[in-house]
Amino acid sequence: MATDEEFEHTIDTLENMAQQLDNARIVSIKKRVLHDSERVVAEVRLAQKAPLPQTELRVAVLGDYGAGKSTVLGCLTHGEADDGRGKARLNLMRHQHELESGHTSSITLSTVGFDGDGRVQNYTNNRSAEHIFQRSQHVVTFIDTCGHAKHLKTTARALTGYSPHVFCVVIPADAVEVSTTTREYIQIAAALGMPLMVAVSKMDIADKAGFAALMHELLGTLDAVLPERSKCIVVNVDEHQSLADDMMRMSVVPIFTTSAVRTLGFGDLTAVLGKSLAKRVAYSTDGVKPFEFHIEHLYSIDTVGTVATGWVHNGAVAAGGAADTQQLVIGPDSSGNFVEADVSSIHTLRTPTESAKAGMSASLAIQPRSPITIQKGMVVLGADQLEAGGRRISSEFTATVTVLCSDLVKMQAVVVHIRSTYHLATIVDIGSSTELQPLGCAQATTGLRLRLSGNVRELIYPGMPVVARDGRSLTFAGRVTAAM
Repeated sequence: MATDEEFEHTIDTLENMAQQLDNARIVSIKKRVLHDSERVVAEVRLAQKAPLPQTELRVAVLGDYGAGKSTVLGCLTHGEADDGRGKARLNLMRHQHELESGHTSSITLSTVGFDGDGRVQNYTNNRSAEHIFQRSQHVVTFIDTCGHAKHLKTTARALTGYSPHVFCVVIPADAVEVSTTTREYIQIAAALGMPLMVAVSKMDIADKAGFAALMHELLGTLDAVLPERSKCIVVNVDEHQSLADDMMRMSVVPIFTTSAVRTLGFGDLTAVLGKSLAKRVAYSTDGVKPFEFHIEHLYSIDTVGTVATGWVHNGAVAAGGAADTQQLVIGPDSSGNFVEADVSSIHTLRTPTESAKAGMSASLAIQPRSPITIQKGMVVLGADQLEAGGRRISSEFTATVTVLCSDLVKMQAVVVHIRSTYHLATIVDIGSSTELQPLGCAQATTGLRLRLSGNVRELIYPGMPVVARDGRSLTFAGRVTAAM
């Protein structure tokens, strides 16, 4: 016969197991003695805890080739110091050639979470990404991009297709000057109206004179491109909340100095990100916020079918249909067609849920009612919203852009990135513009009219970000003003 002490010890063990799961709790214990026996039986009922209200912030990490972007993220997400030879970045790299060369060639997502008390949740104190999500109320998703020019297509797709809320430009402290690529990223942040932060890496190998010259040039570049924003070098500050609010309001550009080898500067960086909340952007101009989901990646699962991962821009959807019972459609294909579709199951932050709401990453099991080849860059939204809020299925549109080169001419062909896809387009008309200036000087903005080539039609709407490239160089960046 088990003693009362042994029984309590058993219950304590079950409670510890539930705590390890983090999303379970004991709700009832029914204890009884078996008939004609002194043996004790207990029925213990466990239930999942109510999910924590979560917010998510997406940070696009940009920088030149060799700036140390992946190394900085490796320290942030895994809490491990670098060995000076790239050890910290190994946890983020996905391909063998990346491990061999040390250079990122694909978009990689990594995560840091913050619990209700503001404590950092990363792989130091969690065994998996799912564990981080379960314990976090605020999640910061880092979008690690490529620095090399030959992977510019991949980086451009991250800017338009992954819905970042903040740009984080990484600059090595041992750099001789602010590179042209870095200046372009700062200009893109200004053109898209994005909050911007700067992380200076490799402080452990910087010399005093060279670092002072670099910071002088960096501040001059920021003043030229973003004169309306204050600049703040962050060193052991206490007002992380106000700094985060000012950054998200685009009134200040914080500059963090970091060293992955010495793990210096990451405390202020993580604290500010932990206080930063994304501003939800509604593209609808009539006050309606229908469901809108942008597809970033696609997977095929035998028992489920096609699963699309991406970002919920507006509204909400429930498994089996939209939360407001509207019919969903998916598209467009190359001809601009949409077909009706159903959502059979949903995961948000790798956790099964009944619904997905605006401002969160989600994975949707999509079942089209008619044949269509689902691709990256497609949109899932309410059928009655295809023409709402200025949306149009069109091959021609106008945009206000910042020119990143000085040789735009009519009928010039460029590759335009729209959401997670890209198309060849022709510059049909060039409006009035400011006088073109060298990079790092006043913004050169202009209005363009573009036409997608090959009879391709896309879903276009005002405010949609566009980035164009020509070969291995960026041409312009801006936002759509109207679909034609």
